[in-house]
Amino acid sequence: MKSLFYQWHADPLIILMVMTLIYLHYRKSGTSTIKSRFCFWSAIGLVLITTCSPLHFLGMHVYFSAHMVNHVILLLIAGPLLVMSIGTKPSAPMFKKISLFLHKRSWPAWLTAVIIMWCWHIPFLFDRSFAGMSGFTLMPLVHAGSMLLAGILFSWPLVGPFPELHIHPLSGIIYLATACISCSLLGLLITFAPIHTYQYYLETGAAMNGMRSNPWSLTPAADQQAAGLVMWVPCCFVYMAGCLYLLRRWFASQEPNFGRDASISLSTLMTNHE
Repeated sequence: MKSLFYQWHADPLIILMVMTLIYLHYRKSGTSTIKSRFCFWSAIGLVLITTCSPLHFLGMHVYFSAHMVNHVILLLIAGPLLVMSIGTKPSAPMFKKISLFLHKRSWPAWLTAVIIMWCWHIPFLFDRSFAGMSGFTLMPLVHAGSMLLAGILFSWPLVGPFPELHIHPLSGIIYLATACISCSLLGLLITFAPIHTYQYYLETGAAMNGMRSNPWSLTPAADQQAAGLVMWVPCCFVYMAGCLYLLRRWFASQEPNFGRDASISLSTLMTNHE
């Protein structure tokens, strides 16, 4: 029986995507700092883990919940890290254009990310996507690339390379809270959906590449419920943490005005008293 540790797979198109990201980072992302390098290589590491590692194998052949973990990592961690890795003075004019566009109209980024996330979990499309994963096809690249793109677009208005073009903190709170509602609804639907809703994991064989198909003895119902909870609970924690950060930033931006207004009011009160 082959150990799970040895289940590594390098799809040529995924490797090409990673090499393209590395090229764009070093040629177009501008001034490099320790923070930007850390964000970039962390994102690359997460992309490789979700597309080439045993976690990818589990998500492809064994557990719906492992597949959902891959989605969350690409959408909510790797995508934002790639955006945060862009330097302060990117050399590609398109970065400025993207920031300007999303500063004025952030809803296309929100809508694109939500549509991509929901579409990949429509039962028919979900099962059909796995049918196209075997052999040398574009499906692995389309699948991982679209989730990564969703994460990049969604996070750009919040953490893009030009701080002056970030959306207003209060708008950002609404932006994240509504995404949280959408994510929670999808997680709820998956958690409480009938067990036969997603057929792929029910139809996998008793063994895959010499390894037991259920190494942790999860029943199909428990696996689907865990997948829904992964989409529901951790994602909401990420969104709510972002909301709290933006709320703190907004209050911090108001403090100088609060202090000045309080000082003026106190001076006025003392003058009137005299």
